[in-house]
Amino acid sequence: MLSAVQVWNPDDWELFALSLLQGRHGPLHVQKIPAAHKGDYGIDCYCTKDCVAYQCYAVDEPIDIATRADRQKKKITIDLRKLLTNHIEVAKMFHGVPIRHWVLIAPLHDSKEVNLHCAKKTKDLRTAGCVAFDPAIEVMIQDPSAFPTDAVAIGMSALSKVTLSIPVPSQTELATWVAGSSDLLANATQKLRKRAAADQLDDVVAEAVRSFLQGNALLDALRSGSPDLHEKVMSAIRSRARRLQFAGPQPGDSAGEILNAELDALITAMQTAAPSLSTENAEQIAYGSICEWIMRCPLDFPNVQ
Repeated sequence: MLSAVQVWNPDDWELFALSLLQGRHGPLHVQKIPAAHKGDYGIDCYCTKDCVAYQCYAVDEPIDIATRADRQKKKITIDLRKLLTNHIEVAKMFHGVPIRHWVLIAPLHDSKEVNLHCAKKTKDLRTAGCVAFDPAIEVMIQDPSAFPTDAVAIGMSALSKVTLSIPVPSQTELATWVAGSSDLLANATQKLRKRAAADQLDDVVAEAVRSFLQGNALLDALRSGSPDLHEKVMSAIRSRARRLQFAGPQPGDSAGEILNAELDALITAMQTAAPSLSTENAEQIAYGSICEWIMRCPLDFPNVQ
């Protein structure tokens, strides 16, 4: 099953993480440390009320699990070294109250190797003997799944741009879908004969299936991670589908012209309804939706031979 991954730039991730932390601790209990002046001590945000320090970190996606884990472990090591080096100044920020938790906030935590690394670093901090750290201090990693769904949705809705990365379906995933969707595949093949030459038909149909699967995966990711944005996108898709069913496809002398017109119209409708969705994602969802319309019958090319 395809899974989309949110693509973050460091500034957006830090703002999003700050929103989550304010929801957890309260806006008046979370402070941010600017890194521009003499570094950040291995801490981006902290809460003195709950004695917890946070570091925000987002790797460049898309990336595999092992590489993501390695980079997260490296980040933890580097920032805890800063924390130890500056423990006297850190203790001042916490008013002499020992820190009980240091947490790496990441967009995705999916490897137990990072948990094991956190356990090792927990032991290192506990044996360091610094008054800035509680004897039972814990090093942890958390991602948005550790926060309430509504808090995640609020943070996502405040983003100026949302970009998701979706992999190309593997041959196994394509074969699995084809095996269970013979009717949809037959519809697509019949209609796309009007779009492609006989020697290109198989490739065109395969590309339609890939686009359909990728578009659905993106919509699933939006549904779970950003329901408000998902509803705006779906509203635009439903509106275009209703018009297509009522009035038929936009006029064109060829299947290609009709497809281009419908794609342009749907992309424009989504960008108008959901301007924070990246152009790339809007196009991918539009391709997937158009392919679904071809498979499920709202879209055909009636005057094209």
